[in-house]
Amino acid sequence: MKIKLILILLLFLNNIAFAKTKFEKRFEKDLNKISKLNSFVDNEGNPYELDENIDKDKTIILIYTHGQWGGDQKLNGCNRRWSKIPPAIYQLDGTKIKDLTIKTYQLCSGVRGWTQSEEDKFWQIYDKNYQDVNSVLNLKDKNGILLIDKKKGNQKYKVMKLKIDEFKKNGFNKIVLSGHSAGAVSSFRLKSNFPKLINGVISFHVGFGGKFAKAKNPDQGWINWRNYKKSLINWSQIGEVILFTHDKDWADTKKTLSFLTEFENIKFFDLSDTQCKKKKLLGDYHGIALTKCFADEDPRSKEIIKYLNKIY
Repeated sequence: MKIKLILILLLFLNNIAFAKTKFEKRFEKDLNKISKLNSFVDNEGNPYELDENIDKDKTIILIYTHGQWGGDQKLNGCNRRWSKIPPAIYQLDGTKIKDLTIKTYQLCSGVRGWTQSEEDKFWQIYDKNYQDVNSVLNLKDKNGILLIDKKKGNQKYKVMKLKIDEFKKNGFNKIVLSGHSAGAVSSFRLKSNFPKLINGVISFHVGFGGKFAKAKNPDQGWINWRNYKKSLINWSQIGEVILFTHDKDWADTKKTLSFLTEFENIKFFDLSDTQCKKKKLLGDYHGIALTKCFADEDPRSKEIIKYLNKIY
């Protein structure tokens, strides 16, 4: 009887140890929901399934990831115009790079992050400690999970890494990331942390948080937080990457990103003189490179294929 009770207790403790937290369950639920619009996309913008017999050694997987909007409590899928894979990327599907073939993939990555109470707690402590980033990096929830890891941007990073690992597990070893805004930030971060997994990054209107380029007098707390996000990227180890920017972008411009000009491996393409008009549904000047006009009419869109030819 005593042995039976011990076994029951051990089983109970084992179930507790492996029980998923509410946050982990929500992550899985969100991921299942937004992943329904994940897909390979052909050069006309239509989703398709990849041929099972494709030569994986001769295939470049070009993964596009959208930006972020609406706060940590809002789910971001690929059902809005600015979150869909843009023409400048999907039009490359099927293109040959030497003996390799590009396959473009739309990744929906916007799972939710903090609860409202977690967000309030985080920023209250941040402000209380004179907006010192180090004062909040070790904050945990009741399950011992770091609050910083639960932030929406870090959850996007996690979703992207899971997808990269999935492609690698399935035998695809040539992977390039493309991202817009927060998706570009996560792409850079992944490339710098896993340079052997990712061959390159194509960035559209990278944004390190909020309408910073529009702010006349950004407060020090905002600047400190942006600097922290920049510090998560090992720029000297990122390899060759390209960025498309615009001087009227409300998030970041070549001026606010001037710290990157010291790295020869990071190449800027300034779209400020483009003939393409801003689109409200694509984020105005923050989304010029997402327009069909950019893909079809701006000659700098051809720099993407030149870049891919260079890294392969």
